[in-house]
This record gives sequence, structure tokens and C-alpha cells, in this order.
Amino acid sequence: MTKTSTSQNNVNLPTPNMFQPGTDIESDAEIDLFYDQIKGKLDRLAQDPQDETINRILAYSRSL
Repeated sequence: MTKTSTSQNNVNLPTPNMFQPGTDIESDAEIDLFYDQIKGKLDRLAQDPQDETINRILAYSRSL
């Protein structure tokens, strides 16, 4: 007769430190803080591009 058993150690189960939810939350907060710092500059850039930028876009479109 053959005896079989299951291991008492659950090797394939995730460990508590595997996902590190605190790190993900901190990372999201850092991204939000960075975005808040540059948001005004991005808004101004989208609303009032420099003349040089417009000229480059026009030159490129004429070259096609």
C-alpha cells in the first residue's frame, strides 16, 4: 500500500510582504504630488504654445 500526504507548508501561497500595498500607495501619492507641481505649466503650454513651436508644426506640415 502507498502512503500519500500533503505538505504542511503552503509553498505556493502569497506571502504577506509579496505585494507591499504601502509602497504602492506611497508611489501614487508621489505621482499625484509631482503632477500637482507641473499642472499649471502643462496647462499654460497647451493654451499658449510658443511661436517657434507653431512655426515648426507648420513647416513640418508643408513638407508633407
